[in-house]
Amino acid sequence: MSISQSAAATHLGASLDILKGDIANGKTPAIGNINGWSQFLRTGDDPAYATIAADLQSLEGVINTGDAAQISSLLLTLAEHINSVVDGATPNFIDQLH
Repeated sequence: MSISQSAAATHLGASLDILKGDIANGKTPAIGNINGWSQFLRTGDDPAYATIAADLQSLEGVINTGDAAQISSLLLTLAEHINSVVDGATPNFIDQLH
């Protein structure tokens, strides 16, 4: 099954709202958002989605530790994996990121 663009837009909007807020107070919403993305990505049939979902689960596991170096490393890995699928993104998603 492929991932719905409208559902992806909803998840992206929620992620951006968290990032626009006070990140220090956003741990609980961030964890919920990470869980939502992980579950959502697992509905797709692209192996790259499963890789990103696994990256998100790893990130969730270290967020509560507060280990900035480990979080940073996981975010870089996640970014690399996301970049590998961004080429296929529709322009409306890319516009939301500006």
